[in-house]
Amino acid sequence: MKKYLFFAILFASFVFTLNAQTKSELQIGLAVPQGDFADDKKDAIYHGDGVAGTGFYLGYKLLSPLSTDGLYWTFNAGIMYNDLQSDYKDDWEDEMDYADDYSLPKYFNVPILAGLQYEKTISDGLNLFGEAGVGLNILKITNLSYETIDYYEYYYEYLRTFKPSVKLGFKIGAGIVLQEKYTISLNYLGLGSHKVKYETEYYAESESVSVSDDKFDKALSVSSLNITFGIRF
Repeated sequence: MKKYLFFAILFASFVFTLNAQTKSELQIGLAVPQGDFADDKKDAIYHGDGVAGTGFYLGYKLLSPLSTDGLYWTFNAGIMYNDLQSDYKDDWEDEMDYADDYSLPKYFNVPILAGLQYEKTISDGLNLFGEAGVGLNILKITNLSYETIDYYEYYYEYLRTFKPSVKLGFKIGAGIVLQEKYTISLNYLGLGSHKVKYETEYYAESESVSVSDDKFDKALSVSSLNITFGIRF
């Protein structure tokens, strides 16, 4: 809890340093999972393998200039969405053929990061920049559920709810600025190792509701290589 409070104070301090020369930037792009977040092994998700497919990132960045020319404080907040890889999802959907209705897990990450960016003019209308930041990431996995009626017309319902997980994260990246307005960047985000807790509810028409709590056997390490396009204003 103390480390989260430290970063909350850091973000608040950053906001108070903003001045009239602050720049804002909207970003959109691709989020390509890396490492364990993309790996597909037996009984994935619960044993540290995310089987995440390429997704999307939508973000907002603030840049507040410091006294050194070209150096900025940065504040980034965004949301990253990744579905399961198509082959793995197809296999899982085949196993759900008996279900009348079902929903498979998807990943949402919300990184909130503060740091520094250095920008250098290369030629008229072209700047290069490098950036690094640290902060918090919130991981939320959507529910796994299904409903079905068996051969004897008994109704069954299954619901697994994954709890949000908050961990420290970081970002390093570089890119170009065109005409002081448009940006293209490549960023690596390490968004923490999450041992997600979850609750499982199972209901059978002939039985009472069964509820149990558990957590991942191994932490899921979330990392992504993001390619983004931005507009400054």
